[in-house]
Amino acid sequence: MGTRETFTMPLVLIQQVVFPGIVSSVTLRTKGASSSVRVASIQDHSLLFALERHDHEPCTVATTGRLIDVAEHHDSWQLQVAGIQRAHVLSYRHQGNGLIGQFRYVSEAEESIPPLLMEEAWALASELSAMVSPQRGHIGLPQTPALLSYWIAAHVPLNATTQQELLEIPTSRGRLAKEISLMRTLLDGLRTEHSS
Repeated sequence: MGTRETFTMPLVLIQQVVFPGIVSSVTLRTKGASSSVRVASIQDHSLLFALERHDHEPCTVATTGRLIDVAEHHDSWQLQVAGIQRAHVLSYRHQGNGLIGQFRYVSEAEESIPPLLMEEAWALASELSAMVSPQRGHIGLPQTPALLSYWIAAHVPLNATTQQELLEIPTSRGRLAKEISLMRTLLDGLRTEHSS
């Protein structure tokens, strides 16, 4: 179970999902988000990254992250973000041009994971990665269930809605099982394309 203690952090609404333990490249185009980024980059603070829903509200499950690199362009910001931990957004408020979110950290629920589930997820992720990005060559996939599940969610070509669904699954076992199903479907399509 997650801790009941609440925390406050600048909240950034984005068009993609940031996952714990994964370094992501994030593009921002809103002025409100840039003020939070500017403060975080100066003060070395973490930020709360939430997928923006169609009604412009944050999804309730988000990820805290630390800025690794920030590049300001004419009409956008390019961020390198290291995801830290899942968080449940309780509320948010406007502060100046930015948002401040109140949240609780969400721990990964402990659950035993069958070795065959890990092996299949690992094998499918390896095959899919080789088919989607052959120029990358052999990649070292994470060996722990939670990190492997987040790596798959971040690197398999999925839309943001599906990625958010994966982030919201409370256990690595449940996330890996869902990802295996998604990867099988993707690989079936890619194999059909390659054989045509």
